[in-house]
Amino acid sequence: MGFEEATADHAPTVVAVGTADFLEVNGQEPLGCVAADWSERLLRLRCKSEVGVLCEAPAHYSQRNEYGLHSWGPEAQGKVVVAVRGEVEFETLARRAEDSGAVGIVIIDNEDEWETDFEMTLDDPHRPPPAVPAVLVPKTARSRLRDGLQVRVVRRIERNLASNEEKLLQFMRLRGVEVGLQLQ
Repeated sequence: MGFEEATADHAPTVVAVGTADFLEVNGQEPLGCVAADWSERLLRLRCKSEVGVLCEAPAHYSQRNEYGLHSWGPEAQGKVVVAVRGEVEFETLARRAEDSGAVGIVIIDNEDEWETDFEMTLDDPHRPPPAVPAVLVPKTARSRLRDGLQVRVVRRIERNLASNEEKLLQFMRLRGVEVGLQLQ
């Protein structure tokens, strides 16, 4: 959370500052996604930063292997593999993408209702993580991810402006004012 001081042009503003992951597909609106816990580590190693491009390449979707039941083979070399969640663990999907020479994997959720608080974690924390980033996207993204389209997964700083009531409460808390709320 951050606080922007008041100036002559605007009142003080309270903002929530954090990072958010997005899938960008050629000419379409960016789509929020959930990155695997090892993706952040890869970004820090590559970019020496908490924000930046996780992967960028043409998408590779194979209907014969849409659930990632086996490695994708040489046709996935240098591409971002697209798979559907449900049959194979996330870490295994990422390792199979890595074995195929892919630069990343986008996993399409198989649930109708999208939950952004989902976590993609390693199955075996004692084993080195996959060397490719992985993200989970809503089921509705399936139609966007056609084979050959240029895709990019990025982590950005996100600033969420709170509602006026939330701003006031946060402003008072930042200034050390105790705020008592009662539910009625």
